[in-house]
Amino acid sequence: MTLLRVLPAVLLLVAGGSWLAGPLRWRVEGLSMAPGLMPGEIAASDWFPALNRWRAPSRLERWTLVEPGGAVAVKRVWALPGEEIAILDGDLLVDGAVVVKPPAVLAELALPVPHAVGQRTTTRVRITIAEPVFDDVPFAPDERRLLAPVRDVGIAAVVNASLGRDAPLVEVRVGDHLASVHLPTAGRFAVVAGRLDGCFVAGAWQLRDAPGAVGGAVVPRGGPAVWGLGTPWNGSAPATTCTVAVGGESESLDVRIESVAAWRDMHALSPASGKTQWRLGDAECYVLGDFPGGSRDSRHWGPIDVSRLRNRVAMRRSPRPSVVVSGSPNW
Repeated sequence: MTLLRVLPAVLLLVAGGSWLAGPLRWRVEGLSMAPGLMPGEIAASDWFPALNRWRAPSRLERWTLVEPGGAVAVKRVWALPGEEIAILDGDLLVDGAVVVKPPAVLAELALPVPHAVGQRTTTRVRITIAEPVFDDVPFAPDERRLLAPVRDVGIAAVVNASLGRDAPLVEVRVGDHLASVHLPTAGRFAVVAGRLDGCFVAGAWQLRDAPGAVGGAVVPRGGPAVWGLGTPWNGSAPATTCTVAVGGESESLDVRIESVAAWRDMHALSPASGKTQWRLGDAECYVLGDFPGGSRDSRHWGPIDVSRLRNRVAMRRSPRPSVVVSGSPNW
């Protein structure tokens, strides 16, 4: 009899715990978080969303929040309590240092740019990015504002490798900068390099999706939290010529390039007020939309109290990569 009385209560607790543990979901409206979150898409929280009320936000996480006007929105956290944030030439600086976006965040922000293919084989592709690159977007063709030039551009390739005796070597050249990527295992890899936030960055990560299932992102999703290589961008020459080569100069059936795309980074816009610098209080954070031209955020309201944050939006991320990347500013 005791067991029969306890069993319904246990089942009720299990069911309630499962309901509380499941992620929350929202349907996206508007373009403020495009291209990572487009209108009509479903955004989801992490598991156990109730824990978010005790979780402090981290830089570059996306959170749902209550705007000063009372509306619920999704924004990205750029600066944390006590920090100073500034917008300079499209970059975001925290305490005087430019924030360099990790691969997982770049995949949510990057947009395609026009380019010409000058050379293409199964193991070597060379592209030239059309100049100048502006911060217009394909999903807002009717936007009316003075476009800004974008300096941060690069190349993203999908490489399919079957290991032989030696690990395949992938060389990526962006302008006068070179990165060498040693793939550790057989499989399909995203290989990404370019000028980003004043740095030359390069990285590679294994893709778990089937061929053709990478999705609409110009930089494949699932990137790690750190770049394999990140060094200051040397020189002022634009990164208009990009080359990716695998397996040496000869054709190879074991290593091939499936696809190549050119990307540009988000360009942060100053508000109409002209204010470009904010000092945060001890309980404030600074949030921005991923599409600055279509977002109202801390550029307009100023920093917001962290108590307005509600739930962290889940991010698909790979573990820290084992891919070895080395580089040189000149080749």
